[in-house]
Amino acid sequence: MVIEADFYRVRLRFKRLFADPSIFEDQRRATRRYLLPGTTGDKTASVYQITSDIAPTDDAGKPSEIAGTARYVHQGRVVRSEYFENANVTLEYADFGSGISPSGHQRLWKKQKWGRMSFNLDEFRHEHLRIDVPDTSELYEMLRARADPTTLVDVELPELPDNFFRSAVGYLETRLKQLARAKHETIEIYVARDLLLEEKEALEKRLTRPSTQSTVYIMLSKAEGLPQL
Repeated sequence: MVIEADFYRVRLRFKRLFADPSIFEDQRRATRRYLLPGTTGDKTASVYQITSDIAPTDDAGKPSEIAGTARYVHQGRVVRSEYFENANVTLEYADFGSGISPSGHQRLWKKQKWGRMSFNLDEFRHEHLRIDVPDTSELYEMLRARADPTTLVDVELPELPDNFFRSAVGYLETRLKQLARAKHETIEIYVARDLLLEEKEALEKRLTRPSTQSTVYIMLSKAEGLPQL
């Protein structure tokens, strides 16, 4: 099946960036918290953040260094927090149907305010994607039928630029986990290109075929815990 999605890349420049939990705790959901504050359920799951580690950089592209500590208001309380000066934060994410239009995404980022911190929107990039992926409902039912109590399959995605490839992985992960959650089951996704050599070899041996840079491993478990790689 062909999915349509929107890929976004934003670069934010903070004059003073504090260690705000809305950015630096549970970092993979930072974009969701910014775009969809106070929203839960399937709508938030439609925004998939590709950037896994938020690492502020200076204008030369080097990791930012802590400039000092200062008072900062967080959730109505005044706290002391470390901060970076003139720090840049780059976020890449995909939208699989949140209901926010591309112009809506740009408008939200142009508010240039994250909590009590101001930033400049130095880059806003949008691309519309059409990507071939397996039908997630059929894939999930196949996984359920094979699980006893776990099963592992590999899926070969098209050869794509890395950010588009990550968007496709995000779509599979989001949709499969939604289906599994309704059945009190667990889905784990492993991307072959991200695995250590011994981890990849273990999975290749288990499935008796080699992987490629476009291979994604999907494990479904009906049990409480998952086996380790």
